[in-house]
Amino acid sequence: MANKPLFTAKQELITDQDLELAMMNKEPIEAFQDRMRLRPISTIRSYNDHSVRIADGTIMFRSFSRFYTLSEQDKLAYSNK
Repeated sequence: MANKPLFTAKQELITDQDLELAMMNKEPIEAFQDRMRLRPISTIRSYNDHSVRIADGTIMFRSFSRFYTLSEQDKLAYSNK
C-alpha cells in the first residue's frame, strides 16, 4: 500500500500542525507576501506563534506571509538541483 502524501500540491500551511509536519519532514516551501515570493524555495527551521524561520535564517512574520508547499512541477525542479 502506497503512503499517502502529507501535503497536496500548493497547499497553504496555516496551522501549527501544518508547520510542524513540514519542518519535521523537511518539506520544501515557498513564502509569499501578497503575490510576491519573498525568498527562494527553502525548508522551515523553526516557528512560533508570530514568526517562521526558514533554513537560510530569514525570519518571516506569520501575519504578513503565506507559506505553501510546492506544485508538482516545482517539486521535480527542486529535487533535480
